[in-house]
Amino acid sequence: MAERANRNLKAALKIFHHQSQNAWDEDLPWLSVAFNTAIHDSLGTTPEKLFLGRELKGPLSVRWDLSPTSEDDSGDQSQLFWTRAYANLMQAKNKVARRYDADRRPHTYRVGDKVVYRLHVLSSRAQNISAKLALKWSKPVIVAEIVRTNVVLLANPETGVINLVARK
Repeated sequence: MAERANRNLKAALKIFHHQSQNAWDEDLPWLSVAFNTAIHDSLGTTPEKLFLGRELKGPLSVRWDLSPTSEDDSGDQSQLFWTRAYANLMQAKNKVARRYDADRRPHTYRVGDKVVYRLHVLSSRAQNISAKLALKWSKPVIVAEIVRTNVVLLANPETGVINLVARK
């Protein structure tokens, strides 16, 4: 669910930035209105209806009456709305979990295995470093010792000196 929402928001931000690279941030309130008044696949409704319990009046609905003719918020209708919204969220969550788990395989490390670990480089203008252009992975290291199931000591393969404690 969050993955799709973030993907849609990221695409919208790219379009905004592409259209006006100097003033794209001035239109963010309009993007927010558009994003919050759109029906999301994972919810089956708009975020404003889910969080506020009602639809917000946007610029068009203030000018013209765009509301449905039979809007009934009785107790049964409201309960049905929340039941459907919850079912939609669970379905979206399970779909994302299946897609995420499809390529996952359990792996056990042994002493002597050659591995690399993810580097978390931060951008720094002062040091002229861009995280986007930096390497994602370290040089190869050796698993020197398995401390616990989720903690290993990593050593330089040439010297054998332990230089990192890694957590899975």
